[in-house]
Amino acid sequence: MARVKVTLTTGTAQQFTDGKTEVHVEARNVSQMVKALEAGFPGLGSAIEQTMSVALDGVILPDAFLEKVDENSEIFILPKIGGG
Repeated sequence: MARVKVTLTTGTAQQFTDGKTEVHVEARNVSQMVKALEAGFPGLGSAIEQTMSVALDGVILPDAFLEKVDENSEIFILPKIGGG
């Protein structure tokens, strides 16, 4: 399992991580990462699943949960962008 760095938007960080915009968790894929974030920061994993998107290596993925991650992955948690 890899130790991955996750970057959060300011609003998300203020709400769930006491202002930390970068956190590290152990994970092999995005699903494990979300579970680890939920364990360390209650409510964050649920919020990611319901109202946020995951950008992995510069690409916002609509369903990223099975995507592999490693220590070199660039991971950002962003609010979902609505369209019309």
